[in-house]
Amino acid sequence: MFGDTSQVDPARFREVLGQYPTGVVVVTAVDAAGEPIGMTVGSFTSVSLDPPLVAFLPSQSSSSWRALRESGDAFCINVLGSGQEDLCRAVAMRKTDKFAGFDLRESPAGNPVIDGAVVWIDCVTEQVYPGGDHDIVLGRVLDLDHGSPDQPLLFFRGGYGSFTPLSLASGDTELLSHLGEIDLGRPHMESLANGFDTEVTAIVLVNDEMVLAASAGRTDIAVAPTRVGQRLPFMPPIGSCFAAWGDSALREAWVRSVADSLDSEQVDVLRRVPDLVRERGYAVALGHQAGAHLELVATRINAGDPDVSTTSMRDAFFKALDHYNQLGDLDDVELRSLSAPVFDANGRVAYMLTMWGRGDRVTSDELRGRADALCATAAAASRAILDR
Repeated sequence: MFGDTSQVDPARFREVLGQYPTGVVVVTAVDAAGEPIGMTVGSFTSVSLDPPLVAFLPSQSSSSWRALRESGDAFCINVLGSGQEDLCRAVAMRKTDKFAGFDLRESPAGNPVIDGAVVWIDCVTEQVYPGGDHDIVLGRVLDLDHGSPDQPLLFFRGGYGSFTPLSLASGDTELLSHLGEIDLGRPHMESLANGFDTEVTAIVLVNDEMVLAASAGRTDIAVAPTRVGQRLPFMPPIGSCFAAWGDSALREAWVRSVADSLDSEQVDVLRRVPDLVRERGYAVALGHQAGAHLELVATRINAGDPDVSTTSMRDAFFKALDHYNQLGDLDDVELRSLSAPVFDANGRVAYMLTMWGRGDRVTSDELRGRADALCATAAAASRAILDR
């Protein structure tokens, strides 16, 4: 028979369960007078993809939860950012005017969205179930979107904090063999990202797609909260490292993917790019505007946005062509990214390391310094694969 659960000390229960970190959200709604109301919750979770359901677990004795229930079925989940501890405490402690001094905007469903929240999720109550001294509130998701690119606020061991991930890796099962090689180079990726206060990503080629399989660090020019898991077609201007160190068939496939949309002179220039990249030892992309547009389109396609077509993707690629692998000495430029190959034990490209720029401009000496550091990191990652 099971033991008597009444013997579990509540303080001990809270202390032990506090070893598990939880995200912090503020559930918001609008009361009958049209004023924003809300409560801080540390027990929020996704429940289902089809239909899209989430849940949070408020205390049955909470006056804030009672006010939310009385306001109706609509509510919004605001996932707080690492810098919003003051807001978190204000909402938890104030009895009235919980959001005084903080900026709000209206969600599509009319709920308050907190400025600076990492994400917001518009919901309608699906069902409320009793769960001991708490309720289990099941919400059907109506709409949602990213907000601030900050790391989320965490509640852990009785206090608030955040975390900075050393690196992230995709969970795609088809990338498992690649991830094993990337794991060997991850300490080198993290060191490079920390040394230049930027993001370093590992990109693999799977059939005719490039997949961003892992990342370390963070850069302020990123369009999405994370690039990990994004897929892009293997076509110019990106992927030149794979073409540069690949066989003739791979080079030709890379050029041919866009050749029907270019004139003969442009095709001739493109055919020379792999040799240029191989001679330099790295690929380079300049200009944040074209690169950000390409990344935004890719992010929306990867997210399944029905308003973005594959034609939009090709158009974004063509607009970015002139910003990749330019000839000559590159000075006083917006450095979008630098990429270099990591080789497997057979001398083939295992994955491509990309070191992302920041919002500033760089001199030719600075660019070469970053390129040298990237190439040294790629070489160290290659040695790690060879020595395993």
